[in-house]
Amino acid sequence: MQKNDLVLVVSAPSGAGKTTIINKLLSEDDRFEFVISTTTRPPRNNEQEGSSYYFVSIEDFQHKIEKSDFFEWAEVHKNYYGVTKKEFDRILSLRKIPLFDVDVQGAKKLKEILGSGNTVFVFISPPSIEGLRDRLKNRGTDSEEVINLRIQNAVNELNELNNFDYLIVNNDIDESLLDLKAIMRAEFCKIRSK
Repeated sequence: MQKNDLVLVVSAPSGAGKTTIINKLLSEDDRFEFVISTTTRPPRNNEQEGSSYYFVSIEDFQHKIEKSDFFEWAEVHKNYYGVTKKEFDRILSLRKIPLFDVDVQGAKKLKEILGSGNTVFVFISPPSIEGLRDRLKNRGTDSEEVINLRIQNAVNELNELNNFDYLIVNNDIDESLLDLKAIMRAEFCKIRSK
């Protein structure tokens, strides 16, 4: 089996620490390549076009939907997110392991498209809903209304755990990263039927 036979899909409620864990994994393991999503939401302070997301207008996104350019897409928190077929093909051509950072809807769609044979689905959970609310407030990027929407969505997303292979409760970023590395190490060693 070659390393690019696997696909990693990571989901979490907004504010659970998913992006931090993914960025640490990417900086420490060059077998993975981040799948850059396209979104209609405005960039946050630290986000850059072409490395964090591809930022487009709603009209551009809808045009891409009409042209069937997306591998998968969803509407989340009143914004569109999706992965283009071109982006997925870019990573496969590099012979790297595609690493998807998607919400629960995106993970469900990817499971339909990719199946679960060589695709590893990991859900990262905050230690508690109260802790998640604190993280979102401390982030300082969202209004109280948006935070409440994200909390409600998080509660709904936690009800979808049965769609994932693994659960990491993020009490500590470094411990959670070790858990993710352990999961992938086990997956590399797993015997898969043909």
